[in-house]
Amino acid sequence: MNNITIKIGSALFFLFVALAACNETPEKPNKETPPPKLTLTANGFAPVPMPATLSTGEPFPTDSTTVNGWVLKSEVDGNNLETNESIIQHGWGLWQALTEITSEIHDGQPLRRFETWYTPEDIINAYNLKNKNSDAQLIHVKRNRGKLTHFNQFTHGSNKMDPSDASVLGFVKYDPAAAEHLYEKKLFYKSVLESYKKEGELAAIPEFPLGGIALKPVFSTLDTINPATGNYVLQVWPGEGGNNERSWRPSDWGNTVEVTIDGQTDVANRIYSINDFIHFRIDSTQAAEIKNNPQLPGENPQKGNYAILVGMHVTSKENVRWTWQTFWWSENADQPQTPSSPLIAGLRTNAGLDAAANHYAMAVAYNMVQKAQPDTGGSNQDVTSVYAYNPYLEAGFSSSQFTHGNQVISDTYGPDYAKIQGNLNNWGMQTNCMSCHIQATVQGGAGYVADQYVDMQAPYFKSTVTLDFAWSIEGNMIDDQGNPIQ
Repeated sequence: MNNITIKIGSALFFLFVALAACNETPEKPNKETPPPKLTLTANGFAPVPMPATLSTGEPFPTDSTTVNGWVLKSEVDGNNLETNESIIQHGWGLWQALTEITSEIHDGQPLRRFETWYTPEDIINAYNLKNKNSDAQLIHVKRNRGKLTHFNQFTHGSNKMDPSDASVLGFVKYDPAAAEHLYEKKLFYKSVLESYKKEGELAAIPEFPLGGIALKPVFSTLDTINPATGNYVLQVWPGEGGNNERSWRPSDWGNTVEVTIDGQTDVANRIYSINDFIHFRIDSTQAAEIKNNPQLPGENPQKGNYAILVGMHVTSKENVRWTWQTFWWSENADQPQTPSSPLIAGLRTNAGLDAAANHYAMAVAYNMVQKAQPDTGGSNQDVTSVYAYNPYLEAGFSSSQFTHGNQVISDTYGPDYAKIQGNLNNWGMQTNCMSCHIQATVQGGAGYVADQYVDMQAPYFKSTVTLDFAWSIEGNMIDDQGNPIQ
């Protein structure tokens, strides 16, 4: 009897448990609910593309056959500076288009064309936005002019940033076509870049579209005041001083002008109105970014402080090797210091520049050496150097900056290959943009090199991925989680 009671009791217990379970809410599958799509809003200002025709009359982009025809007629003067008038005029035409004031406005200030363009940070932010909403496009990224910081080239190798030069800041900019290319191809992801690699062979990323432009604007923030006049003090390029075989940084120049915010230009006393410079007033986001940047100790700018454009590298994808021109503010733009010339300055009158843009000098080089070499083969024998550098960016490079790069090239072709007419270009004031930028690879190529001919199919480019002359890709690579790769 007791056994029967126990069995009946057990049965009733399990029946009760089963009935209770029927009244419980069923468990949800162990699966996270996807987050809601991020709401998209258009940015406050639009990127303004390049005009179809430059102010100097050339179409943009100019056909590569035409550009290469100019290169074949390249000639340099006694200072190794370009004299071909077609090349020079094209550079000034690009400058006018880049600096033209548009109808776009940010923080109450009108934007010049280049200011409306995208930075690497914008494009990377757009990747992240796309992960949150598949409908996202570049136009949905919230932007300002750009995050002011010092450049990667100031931290590579022995060329560490001098603390006294920390106010030379800037960012990289891409026109809408180049930015869209980087965005659609996801070319800041290191894993994507490495997917193009072919062991033992030459490999490259998809080339930028014709007409793509990459820029490196360089700014100096106004923060030093002459107590006697109340004007700001700005370091400006004094020229090479007859010696291009030395490190010649802005902190070494000892050559200043004064900038008046509410006064008139007084050339005799070296006082210039703020309107003689391309400039803007930094916004609260930019001020906070500078203040919180550990690489810029002691910097404490305020919203509304002035940033003056002191220089800009400009390269346009109009032929295989791109075009290369660089600009910097000049106290006497009609008679600029080397690496510009009166010939180069005289041809800017055809460009229709506004008063501020007209106060800049230019160096230009569409070939590494003269006479121009073909895309493959060639050497550095029986050629002449072509120099083009920006005083604020390259003049401070010492010979140690180029040791590794020159060594790689010498190991590849022989100990004297890097020499031009028996001399080795080995200083920042002996550089050429193209010779250096051809080294841009995922692994860094040979590193920085001064002016010399470099074969686009050099053996040391095998088993790596070349970046279509864009060091800015190598300097802004991210991992698959979107983290910067140092």
